[in-house]
Amino acid sequence: MKTIYLDTPATSHYKPRCVKRAFLKYLSLSANSGRGGHNLALKNAQKIWQTRESIAKMFGEIEPENVIFTKNATEALNIAILGLCAKNKGKHVVCSCLEHNSVLRPLHHLQSLGEISLTVVSPKNNKFITASDISNAIRPNTFLVCLTAISNVTGNKNNYEDVASLCHKKGVIFLLDNAQGVGHIRINMKKLHINYLAFSGHKGLHTPQGIGALCINCDSYPLPIIFGGTGTESENLMQPTLPPECYESGTLSSPLIASLDAGVSYIEKHFDSFTKKIAKLTQYTIKKLSEIEGVKIYSHPQNTYGVISFLVEGFDSIEVADYLNEQYHIATRGGLHCAPLTHKMLGTMQSGLVRVGVDFKNNHRDINILAKALRELTKNSLQKS
Repeated sequence: MKTIYLDTPATSHYKPRCVKRAFLKYLSLSANSGRGGHNLALKNAQKIWQTRESIAKMFGEIEPENVIFTKNATEALNIAILGLCAKNKGKHVVCSCLEHNSVLRPLHHLQSLGEISLTVVSPKNNKFITASDISNAIRPNTFLVCLTAISNVTGNKNNYEDVASLCHKKGVIFLLDNAQGVGHIRINMKKLHINYLAFSGHKGLHTPQGIGALCINCDSYPLPIIFGGTGTESENLMQPTLPPECYESGTLSSPLIASLDAGVSYIEKHFDSFTKKIAKLTQYTIKKLSEIEGVKIYSHPQNTYGVISFLVEGFDSIEVADYLNEQYHIATRGGLHCAPLTHKMLGTMQSGLVRVGVDFKNNHRDINILAKALRELTKNSLQKS
């Protein structure tokens, strides 16, 4: 029986042909960019630079050398957070309770060492962060604000545009976690005054797992946190000081980077039609789930970004996810989704939430089967009680 895949917020299941072709082409052209002057090495280097240009264009014509390749959004966020905090010891950082552990853990680690002071902000409306939420937390020694574009738990979009504007006016660095937003929202880093943006390719850009990037739109560069061979300045025992090489020690994966270039082109070409379909399907999912007695939805009713979380009364979220998988071959995710403070705010630390994620490959039939499965579960539960 074919699996109904509704776990795109964790990773996309569908990989376009162009992405597969790009990966296989540069896998067969295997050579080490920056480690030789022969034709294959140069061809790989050209593709890597072309991908930097594609990403730079996608995020508002930033400088291509300020696109830093990483293995995922987590690594990108850690480069920004650890590298910036190393230059600003003793200063203050603000983040929200809606952040992923890839933001929360490095910040709490630095706070535990006494390297920084930290304020974690909760939304006054219990749904999404606004500029006023952040403004109240900024101090004279605040140098960094970290915020996720779209919650990976609820799918709710934060008002990151207004927060970025606030930080620009206050002279505070703004770091945006765009792991769930890439492929779903257009972002111009220059126009919005976003200084740092992190993302992975394997969700909204439909690449294989293992590739992401940190995009920089300012002159305040973080200190490197990984040291080693860069293919440049090999005579120097100190790490290079300029991007991208100073952050990209070790061999880059040209097949994964090529797949990212293909993923960017594919999504850019179909952006309007895909986002329109995802928005409609998200709203349809919320509507169908809201009709089922015993199902409580924790996502905003106007959510259009493909992430919907819910609970079934009387059941732990992992029980429900297992039931959907075993009985109906529906792939969802239960649990805390690496965002414990979000669940603390929602009051779901014990139960977790079932998270459904739709993309442009899903359809009404998929959601109707999900609704049928949940009705069957709640019906059986009511009969037992």
